[in-house]
Amino acid sequence: MPPLVEARGLHKSYWLGEKEIHVLRGASFSLEPGEMVSLVGPSGVGKSTFLHVIGTLDPPTAGQVLFEGRDAYAMPEEELAAFRNRSIGFVFQFHYLLPEFTALQNTAMPGLINRYSREKAEEAARQVLEMVGLAHRLDHKPGELSGGEQQRVALARALVLKPRLLLADEPTGNLDEATGEGIHQLLVELNRRLGIAAIVVTHNPRLAERMPRRLRLSEGLVIEGSGEEGEVTSSGAISSPPGPGT
Repeated sequence: MPPLVEARGLHKSYWLGEKEIHVLRGASFSLEPGEMVSLVGPSGVGKSTFLHVIGTLDPPTAGQVLFEGRDAYAMPEEELAAFRNRSIGFVFQFHYLLPEFTALQNTAMPGLINRYSREKAEEAARQVLEMVGLAHRLDHKPGELSGGEQQRVALARALVLKPRLLLADEPTGNLDEATGEGIHQLLVELNRRLGIAAIVVTHNPRLAERMPRRLRLSEGLVIEGSGEEGEVTSSGAISSPPGPGT
């Protein structure tokens, strides 16, 4: 049986004027259903780019992203958009909630996009908001919620359609330490409770080390383990420690 997600030789580059910037240089890895991993690396190394490629938001320059053996970027655009909405949840450092909508309405939005009836979408939203501890805040707008509560709504929105994969890009980076710890604990609990696979980008080495599996992005490659030494998953070769500013 194929992995839930498999990245094969991902390259991603951008042009800055006349200079080509190489962000990913053959990154490969695989993720099994229900598996939870952390991804660390210096600022600017390409962690967000890697998540965007895995999440089908930004196609690679070369390489493949396979979901259960199927090449995601070979799907027609409309089919890929529907697949992404249904199967992948996203949480970012900033919550990106719609300020004029309540917590319930924000959380229900993916269901409405997926053509659920309003009643079905809001019922699914109620259930997941209860899971994240916000059953008493359904009718509050983002401006009436604390930073931690806003991020919990964003997490509920990402999970409302019960996706197979959650991609979290610095979900605690905009929060104080205690609130961030609560969000981290919630991610772990929801992973155990719902069996949703997750890749969590974090700058916090303490949180990263508590994940069952740890990855590091260095010099455009995915390295198994979050320390200075590890195994490059694309080749099986032991990588040398990354240099400063990588």
